[in-house]
Amino acid sequence: MKQLFLVLLLFPYLLFAQENPKYLAGAVPVTDGKVVFTRTFSLPGESQQHLFQLALKWAQEQFTPQENFQSRILMSDEPSGQIVCLGQQYLVFSDKTLSLDRATIHYQMYLTCNRDKCEAKITGIRYTYMMGDREQVIPAEDLITDKQAINTKKGRLYKSTGKFRIHTIDLVEQLFTSLEKALGSYPTAMGKNPANLTAGIPATGNTSLPGYKQISPDKIPGNIYKMLSENWMLVTAGKDNQYNTMTASWGGLGHLYNKPVTFCFINPTRHTYQFMENDDTYTLSFYTETYRDALQYCGTHSGKNEDKIKATGLTPITTPSGSKAFSEAWMIIECRKLVSQPFTPEAIHDPTSKKQWGNKDLHKMYIGEILNVWVK
Repeated sequence: MKQLFLVLLLFPYLLFAQENPKYLAGAVPVTDGKVVFTRTFSLPGESQQHLFQLALKWAQEQFTPQENFQSRILMSDEPSGQIVCLGQQYLVFSDKTLSLDRATIHYQMYLTCNRDKCEAKITGIRYTYMMGDREQVIPAEDLITDKQAINTKKGRLYKSTGKFRIHTIDLVEQLFTSLEKALGSYPTAMGKNPANLTAGIPATGNTSLPGYKQISPDKIPGNIYKMLSENWMLVTAGKDNQYNTMTASWGGLGHLYNKPVTFCFINPTRHTYQFMENDDTYTLSFYTETYRDALQYCGTHSGKNEDKIKATGLTPITTPSGSKAFSEAWMIIECRKLVSQPFTPEAIHDPTSKKQWGNKDLHKMYIGEILNVWVK
């Protein structure tokens, strides 16, 4: 091992010319002396069983034995929600005519599925690398940590060890991104302070909502497609005692005029429509499966004829923008109207949709600038 490092570090002044900050200090986390990469994926309302099945399917596709490699699932236990995988593959540093520089990376990946979230951990990383005619096995702790890979004076990576660090970070990110897509989730914002919101995202001045923490729009968790099409949301407009709410499944998130935005669609026949027209701000709120009946009720009864809030037992609260929402929501998005536009039959290009909706009262689209995002 000492001979290996003499070779790897023989020329300490050989540094990468330019550095991407994502590979520099702090990019390789060390816990109790071991390199450990972790990521938590938040999926509010999802059962442990469903998340386990999604994670297991992903692992079965990702960790399969191939020529020269024995990647495989070491253990899977549905009751505990745990899956342990062994990964092996090449890291190719350069591939030129008559010259191939590569290493084999070995690692273990632990997946732990619970209700509402899945936690992933990659550790036990080591490399098999040919030095001359000898094959060396090197643990990640001896190669890719800040101490081993970064010239602290110049803030740059050593070429000799930095190549291991760069390719390992890229592989870890690829694995987490692939798992994120399979789960239909976004990583939970870990350790973020509301004061560190993304530049350009507006604040309302009051940055607190009892029982909730504030996150930036780019950290909104969950699969928005599923959150709308399957789990639904409540659109609530109005102020004080003059407000109404309705269940909606049409909408989404986006970026417009350099602002983070939501969009939703409300039919002019709905009681909530007048409140949306009369006020500048409103909320979109999201709920776990526990409140399915309440959302079903709000979608089939009109607040014009009865007190839907009392009937469902939802608890109204006032957000910092002065809008209304309900404390049962796991996430509340405060919005300010940015663009509103009625649909017309001529605007519907899809023949099937035009046949189904063209002769009916058409919805109006509301695009709202995101003011605040609150999660429990």
